[in-house]
Amino acid sequence: MSGRIAALGEIARAVGAPEHANAGMLVVALVGIGFTLTQLVLLRRQLKLDTLIKIIDSNRAIVSVGIDHPQIWPTIGANEGDAIRGQAEARRHYLQLWINHMQLMWGAWRQGVVSREEWNAYRLDMADLLQLPASREHWDRVARFYPRKFQRFIARLRQPESATARPEQKGGLFEAQSKKP
Repeated sequence: MSGRIAALGEIARAVGAPEHANAGMLVVALVGIGFTLTQLVLLRRQLKLDTLIKIIDSNRAIVSVGIDHPQIWPTIGANEGDAIRGQAEARRHYLQLWINHMQLMWGAWRQGVVSREEWNAYRLDMADLLQLPASREHWDRVARFYPRKFQRFIARLRQPESATARPEQKGGLFEAQSKKP
């Protein structure tokens, strides 16, 4: 052990001041890179939190529309032809808010912003909503305006077993699809 230390001492004496300065600059650069990486990790956490706040705020806005306009609720479960004429437009707007919210949640999952537990809860809520006749009819009218990957995701959610399936029964179907760029 002392032989190795002596060898390092010989090497240190053999190199000159420029090499020592370069080694010192390398250490300073590595410390700077470490700080930068730490800042990037903290920034990513902050962005995730900001996105979650926006999702929650969006959800709150949708729910408040439903609370402010209780006449919408009975029409959500009805077919388009059964909706009262004056409520049909309000229902379409409300359902469109939900579809946009679903795309936001799906995008957050694809970007890795929400946890698996949050995603599973969102996914089950979306599947439940897509079992209602009005939401199915609305989606059929607006689906073409959304990205193909989102359309495929919604098609799988519209299957009756999606609303009741536990995440482990799905075999990672939604997770595997959502992790692809």
